[in-house]
Amino acid sequence: MSVSPRNLPGRRPLLTLLALSGLVLPVAACGSGSDSAKTSDANPYGLIEAGTIRSATQTGQPPFAYAKDSGQPTGFIVDLTDEAAKRLGLEVDYKSTSITGSLAGLTAGQFDLASSGVGVTAERAKSVDFTKPLFWSTATALTTSKSTISTFAGFNGERVGVVTGSSQEAQLPARIPKADPVRFQTSNAAVSQLLNGNIDAFLVGGPDATEYVKQYPGLRQAVSAPVDHPTSMAVPKNHPAFLKALDQQFAAMVADGSYAKLYRKYFSTSPEPELLAAWPALKSQFPEAK
Repeated sequence: MSVSPRNLPGRRPLLTLLALSGLVLPVAACGSGSDSAKTSDANPYGLIEAGTIRSATQTGQPPFAYAKDSGQPTGFIVDLTDEAAKRLGLEVDYKSTSITGSLAGLTAGQFDLASSGVGVTAERAKSVDFTKPLFWSTATALTTSKSTISTFAGFNGERVGVVTGSSQEAQLPARIPKADPVRFQTSNAAVSQLLNGNIDAFLVGGPDATEYVKQYPGLRQAVSAPVDHPTSMAVPKNHPAFLKALDQQFAAMVADGSYAKLYRKYFSTSPEPELLAAWPALKSQFPEAK
């Protein structure tokens, strides 16, 4: 029996998603994120609209960003965004799109922020700026419980799904050099095809893989490994006031324990050593971490 994507986490009826997304599409010319942000007393962070963060997010990237039954976004990164905005006295206007759409929208002047689990890569840093690290992830080969493969090399020659524009797509040649890549626009689509037997594995972030295994007992994590980059939020280039304000609020949340509370809400594993190195104050809040 086939598995429909509408049953996957974060999948919502089309009208709900369109209402949330505002039909967001990457465009080439709506202003430029590369220009220096214009700040003023009324708009000290150089936002597109004073007092409101226009934030791109996703509805199918659990536990970082996904949709509630109402269609509204939630998740670890979304909660961090909401808390930071509250402390800055700002509202947040979320629009749902893909990682690729988020980054393109930042450079096109559509968004002030990408509130998703965005992997920091050198290529992406050419067009956007990143906040300080908010998570340190792993890369996981998600497969079915019928598969006995337990190494990345074991998937050489197999059909391996990746999301277009994701950091895992960039990692695939190094992780599984002889894979037959199959690209998808969303994680939900990749998981659906994995469940239906049309691909052999899905290379995805570790926390995402954990959420899918919880929902689908027919899936398992074949192998995981740490990545060499953090997960952060992205902002347009040359918006120093906004970037500094966000980092200050994240630092305050780490210091007062708010960050740790949200982390424990969404993750059952301890922070990776690299994240603890980025935020030394977390070491006392996660004594179990190595």
